[in-house]
Amino acid sequence: MARKSRACGLCVVILLACHVDSVDLTKATLSFFFRGAGMPRRAIFSVAAQVGLGLSEAAWAKRPEGVNRPELLPKTAGESTPIIDVARILTASQERQLTADIAELEKLAKVRLRVLTQTFPNTPGLAIKDYWKPDGRTIIYVHDTGGLGETAVVNFNAGQEVETMKPLSYWRQVQNTYGNKYYIKEHGDSDTVVDVVKALKEGFVPENKS
Repeated sequence: MARKSRACGLCVVILLACHVDSVDLTKATLSFFFRGAGMPRRAIFSVAAQVGLGLSEAAWAKRPEGVNRPELLPKTAGESTPIIDVARILTASQERQLTADIAELEKLAKVRLRVLTQTFPNTPGLAIKDYWKPDGRTIIYVHDTGGLGETAVVNFNAGQEVETMKPLSYWRQVQNTYGNKYYIKEHGDSDTVVDVVKALKEGFVPENKS
């Protein structure tokens, strides 16, 4: 009976996650989900990233108290800074390539992509919400170099409009393709970030516009 209740609790979390406004989802709401489902917070955040809880506390806030370190944010304005390389894994040329791909994605697909590299808990955390001001057409790709254990390396947090553009299977495919230990070992974290952004661009930009 207990096992059945726990499973039902998870179903409720997933269903609510799919219909809740990502931007307005609060910590109190998430805490309610955790208690109702009887699941560890890390497990819920993993589910949240895949079903579209998106612009709430997810890959960058995996502790009950969350992380909020605005001092780790760049000094430049958020609107002109699509990449925050806290993990310091990207070269200057890679950042230029990423910036160009992100700009092309936004121009041709009207999708705003933002990239954060981190090694949790060394992350700006919730501070990126005020910095980037994500909306319904925003994708935040969090690359956590401390993943591969109980957390994922490749994480996506998408706004509601973006969620309607791709099925859940798309996000899982990208995450599984580039976020597995074999790919990371062969290509390294920095090249993986470049490859993920390229895959997102190819996935969202119509072929006749690329």
